[in-house]
Amino acid sequence: MTMLELPGKFVEFVGAIAAFFWVSFFEDPGAFFATVADSPLTSFFELLFVLFLVGVAATVVGGVAWSAARRSPYPLIRAIEFYTRLFGLAGAWIIVALIGAMVYEVIARYFLAAPTKWAFEVAYMLMGTSFMFGIAYCLQMRRHVRVDFVYNAVGPKARATIDLVGYAVLVPMILWLCAGLWDYFHQAYKVNELSGESAWNPIIWPFKFTFVIGFVLLLMQIVAEALKRVLVLAGREVPEPEATGRLG
Repeated sequence: MTMLELPGKFVEFVGAIAAFFWVSFFEDPGAFFATVADSPLTSFFELLFVLFLVGVAATVVGGVAWSAARRSPYPLIRAIEFYTRLFGLAGAWIIVALIGAMVYEVIARYFLAAPTKWAFEVAYMLMGTSFMFGIAYCLQMRRHVRVDFVYNAVGPKARATIDLVGYAVLVPMILWLCAGLWDYFHQAYKVNELSGESAWNPIIWPFKFTFVIGFVLLLMQIVAEALKRVLVLAGREVPEPEATGRLG
């Protein structure tokens, strides 16, 4: 492959990933919407999945419309960051539930001689869910690890350029992960897969859906971060993120 062929191959690769993503998130979810429409009160997890997907669509469409009306990307950025922060805070509170479950397990095991069947599985599911809910918020707060011996030595516009190049490479990979994780979850859902890790043996596909949530939120936050870097290159001021317990 010559250097002249490389851009075309990359575009072809990204197009294939985008098509895979489209099928996963715009065709496969139809079954979940139909299930919830038929029996909304008995399809708890399906309802949660539908609410998440509707929330993503409302955030993006509403943010784009608001930005178009205001002729500014700030409304879209704020809409995305509100949604990712919402899940980040939910992930933080999940740790409280995890602590409660582990304290109960210790008391039940060592003081009541009645260990639970569910402690191990609840622990990794809650911890994994917290992590998935937090990765996009971590990007929003700029807390992901990076090698910064060059990054910190250059100016704001050079940093913005470095970030944009990184996002351009990262976005196709995140699209691929989102689509692949949807398939991973959907296969488990179709066979009502169980964990097989304990005597409790719960269904595992709701936990697998948190992987989808985490990377979809990360994709949304990357879009917001890319827009902020474009604003920096245009000479606009972008405020530093503030880590607070509020959604606004």
